[in-house]
Amino acid sequence: MTAHPEDVRPLPGSMTVRDEGDGPVLCLRGEVDTEVATRFKQRQGRTPLLVDAIDAAGVSFLSSTALSILARCVEAAFAVGRRPVLRASSPIVERMLQLSGLQDDFDRPPGTSGRSEPPN
Repeated sequence: MTAHPEDVRPLPGSMTVRDEGDGPVLCLRGEVDTEVATRFKQRQGRTPLLVDAIDAAGVSFLSSTALSILARCVEAAFAVGRRPVLRASSPIVERMLQLSGLQDDFDRPPGTSGRSEPPN
């Protein structure tokens, strides 16, 4: 069986869910383009994604498809009376949240804006 080229080419970013003991954390890294988000959605299925936290440090691009996944995480959390914590985010994520009106839908760690400063 031959691999399809789209399965061989590395993706420019990633979306994963990790269990960190306190609950599931959605982690985004790199260029989270439509292909990255679509593959993530295919792996997750139709079940609403309920996460306790989102870590979007190091995101250099965020597609509208990826942003919709973040919005669905907020909706799932609100449905059970919770708010996800945005632990860290890059300037591009902050801008996309601001443009979409989602910036106030996340709790932030105490004493932080949630923004991750780029490395020097």
